[in-house]
Amino acid sequence: MRRLLVESAVLLALVIGSAFTLLALEAQFRLTIGAMAAMAMFAAAAAVAAGFSAELVARLSEQRSLRRVAAAMLLYGMVVIPTTASGLAAATVDTIVVATVRHTGTLLTIVLLLLTVVPFDRPHPWPLRPLRTGSTGLRGLLLALVASLAAGALAAAFPEVAYQVIRSPFLHYGTALLWLQVALTVLVTGVLRRNRMLVWLGFGQLAVALGHAPRFWNGDPLLYSPLLVPGIRVVGTSLILLAVLQVAYRTYQRFHLDRERLAEAEAEAVEARRRLSTQAHELRNALAGVDGAAQLLAMDDPEGTVDRAALRAALSAELNRMRALLSPQPERHRQEGTRLRPLLKQMVLIRRGNGTLIDLTVEQDPVVAMPQDAVAQVVTNILANCERHAPGAHVWVTAHRLGDRVRVRVQDDGPGIPPGLEEEVMRHGVKGSDSIGDGIGLAVCRELVEKYGGRLQIEANDPERPGCVVLIDLPVKSRPEGGPAGQP
Repeated sequence: MRRLLVESAVLLALVIGSAFTLLALEAQFRLTIGAMAAMAMFAAAAAVAAGFSAELVARLSEQRSLRRVAAAMLLYGMVVIPTTASGLAAATVDTIVVATVRHTGTLLTIVLLLLTVVPFDRPHPWPLRPLRTGSTGLRGLLLALVASLAAGALAAAFPEVAYQVIRSPFLHYGTALLWLQVALTVLVTGVLRRNRMLVWLGFGQLAVALGHAPRFWNGDPLLYSPLLVPGIRVVGTSLILLAVLQVAYRTYQRFHLDRERLAEAEAEAVEARRRLSTQAHELRNALAGVDGAAQLLAMDDPEGTVDRAALRAALSAELNRMRALLSPQPERHRQEGTRLRPLLKQMVLIRRGNGTLIDLTVEQDPVVAMPQDAVAQVVTNILANCERHAPGAHVWVTAHRLGDRVRVRVQDDGPGIPPGLEEEVMRHGVKGSDSIGDGIGLAVCRELVEKYGGRLQIEANDPERPGCVVLIDLPVKSRPEGGPAGQP
């Protein structure tokens, strides 16, 4: 509120200072007709620009009061200001008609500006349709133009009566007082509502009203100040144009902010869909292994070929991993390292339950600097791909240390990947033309491995030995400590 009051004081000083400056210049210099016409054209251009800008902003922002500003300014710029130059020296029918149109347009402009302070959330609509909604924009301008032309037609039909009306002191004094009253009404309303646009609009109208001031202190209702009137109109219409442009700028900022928020929401939605699709993909792979292990446990094994204790442990570990996938706060970030031998044994045991022929070879018992559930997710995805894309194939899983890395090699003797697509298939959503997968698994595996400083790659096919070879290089965990299976 304080800022608005300070701004109002500055605008008041600007308007009054401009008026006195113009009066002082008028007393010292004689203005040419060309200069007056130039100022009139500038004021008309500012009014028309304010009108079209207000209409555009009103349509974009649903600020319907701006449409009344648009109608008023377009009427003022296209009718009132251009017809002001017509004098009554000759008192011909043409000048009487033009003056009548000007006065009618001025009164309608004042009415439209007064209507800008009328709220649009009235409990009962206005009885006249043009005043109910934003129809007081271009439609209101059309009605005002028709009314002005109708008044001109009446003046042409009854020139003597029209001449007496337009020469009446009551009309000129009344119009000046009405300008001032509406300006103060809009200004005070803007201050009370803390509406900057109404404040600027009120000062713009006040500037125009000050152009009529010499008529009062000189006692001549027909007095026309050759510099004050066109000059102060330039000031007034410019203030109104600036008021509309401020609203336009705030509307642009709001649209820009809304667009940024929409882009953020879309990005979040895309990320959420990707996260859900990844989660569903991981759960499907885990469920396939759990289903196979459950079937093995349910089968009779009189010869004792199935290590039920190990299978139950593997099944329990897989169920725990599924719970972690569904948890909003997975625990993998609190885990520091993983022993590969027990974990790979569990993963292989689970996949063997589905009938997959898998051989496992692990040299020593390396510990990698990657959480257990992350390693399990990567291995499960790759083994599930072997089952899905190479059903019935033989799979070999080996793990050995290479310097500060541990290489896990998964190889099958299936159809393999077409040459040249080794990198392409690891992109999110990319899959082969005859693939039944989602194009998610390998991309997720690569992201997980790289997140913990590792590397995942697919070797090019060897023509003499068909199949697919996936290499997973994981960083070695330094100084491993003893712990439960799968963890240091």
